[in-house]
Amino acid sequence: MKKTLLVLAGTLCVSIAGAQVDKAASEATDSAKHKIDQKRAESDAKKSGPIGKTVNNVKSDYHKRQSKSSADKAKKALKDAG
Repeated sequence: MKKTLLVLAGTLCVSIAGAQVDKAASEATDSAKHKIDQKRAESDAKKSGPIGKTVNNVKSDYHKRQSKSSADKAKKALKDAG
C-alpha cells in the first residue's frame, strides 16, 4: 500500500513538473512571437509617415511589454517546476 502511494505521489509530481515545463515553453514561444512583432512594428515605423510612426510605435511598445511579461512568466514556471 505504501509503495503504491509513493509511486502515485511520484507520478503526480512528475506530471506537475511536466505541466510547468510545458507552460514555460508556451510562454517562451509567446515571448519570441511578441519580440518578432515588436521588431516588425519598429521597422514599419521607420518606413511610415507621421501617423503611421505613432501607430507602429504604440504597437512596438505593446509587443515589448507583452514579450517581457511572457518571458517573466516562463521563468516563473521553470522555477516552480524545479
